[in-house]
Amino acid sequence: MKIQKIMFNAMLTTVLIFGIMACASSTKLVNDWSDPAFKGGPFKRILILAVIKDDIQRRAYEQTFTERITRNEVTGIAGNTLIENDEDYGSKPKILEAVKKSGADAVLLAHLISVKKKEREVPGRVDYMPTFGPGYGYYGYYGRAYDTIYTPGYITEDTIVKLETTVYDSKTEKMVWAGGTRSFNPGSAKKVVTENADLIVSSMEKAGLLP
Repeated sequence: MKIQKIMFNAMLTTVLIFGIMACASSTKLVNDWSDPAFKGGPFKRILILAVIKDDIQRRAYEQTFTERITRNEVTGIAGNTLIENDEDYGSKPKILEAVKKSGADAVLLAHLISVKKKEREVPGRVDYMPTFGPGYGYYGYYGRAYDTIYTPGYITEDTIVKLETTVYDSKTEKMVWAGGTRSFNPGSAKKVVTENADLIVSSMEKAGLLP
């Protein structure tokens, strides 16, 4: 019985590990850069602008990112609260006007690079499930056998989302931080934004651009 309990605990641990892996972050910061010569931080008010064609997604991105970056001494300002029309995102005068109205000391510009679909072949696999023979004494586990479970292969489609984010000092208009993220099979658009925001905030903090 003790051996069975040990094996059961080992199997349970394996299930929990795979469960944790399944819930792990799907977004990675694949590269980042910060200007070593910049001495003007940390930033306290950041204007968030998303270059995304779909108006609803753009507003959702800016709002979610604003919520994630706003904390203690930092205030995020969603660009759509100051710039009404999406075509104005390509107008420097409109952006400068929004910077002035918001009092932002930095501008964060997020650019959706691509959303790609890619087919992938998942090969078949053979798993072995231990079963026990008729004896359950001290050494009953020696009589165990294995059931074979075969899972056939299949074709699946992966979704890969790439985003590029740049941060500018509003006084000099110079880039002080840049980074690229990649999301693999994200569960939702909001999940992409929240994970993307958390990675960027963390990198900016390390670079001394956020308090």
